[in-house]
Amino acid sequence: MSVAKEEIIAFVKAEGADLCAVAGLSGESSYIKKVYGEYFSSFPTAVSFAIFFPKEVVQEQLEAPTRNYITVYSTINREIDRISVMAANRLQRAGFRSYPVPSSDYRPATRTKGLHRIVAEAGDPAELPKTELGVIGVFSHRIAAAKAGLGWVGKSCSVINPQVGPRMRLGTILTDAPFAPDAEIPNRCGSCTKCRDACPVGALRGRAFSSSEELSERFDADSCFHYWDDMEKVFGLGTCGLCLAACPWGR
Repeated sequence: MSVAKEEIIAFVKAEGADLCAVAGLSGESSYIKKVYGEYFSSFPTAVSFAIFFPKEVVQEQLEAPTRNYITVYSTINREIDRISVMAANRLQRAGFRSYPVPSSDYRPATRTKGLHRIVAEAGDPAELPKTELGVIGVFSHRIAAAKAGLGWVGKSCSVINPQVGPRMRLGTILTDAPFAPDAEIPNRCGSCTKCRDACPVGALRGRAFSSSEELSERFDADSCFHYWDDMEKVFGLGTCGLCLAACPWGR
């Protein structure tokens, strides 16, 4: 069984994605290996797709956090995971390696080889040090989406699409299928800093994305995540979304 680029894109859209395109990752392999590990750097191609966030739900966050934002966010993530698995299996049946990147997941801050055996052989697992999750995802949906031309990585560290701005969730299927990559979109943020100015804890540095820089140069993840925790303590909702709502693109 074979599958063409056009077929997999049509399949992903038929399953519910609003956008879908192909990214060539070979040029970012060093960065991917450094940040996400050798396994992920072995995939030369990514099928990147997006599901749009209802704009009004995002804009509502300018007034106050809402439970509906969390509901929609979680619903879209479930759809992304479903589509990713279906597309990955389709590529696998065609004889290609494929890895469905989870919609929202984080890897351990420090990877421990042989962790399964360490836990299994522990006399009392409760005495083992707890593995903390870091702020780096399993793989960057943003890199795949930007390389596929779904948008550009803005100063909010989100991918910005001309049609909807950053108000979308991303999905990625890594593969070795020899699909031709789509054209990238140049960064169009210019001198705009509305996302940075909207951040209540100053977590955004207002810098354009560069794979030569560490994430911390553009984004103070700890401040952002701690603010989510504080919001949950005060309002019972660990959410924000102000940087997405503030973006003038796609309003």
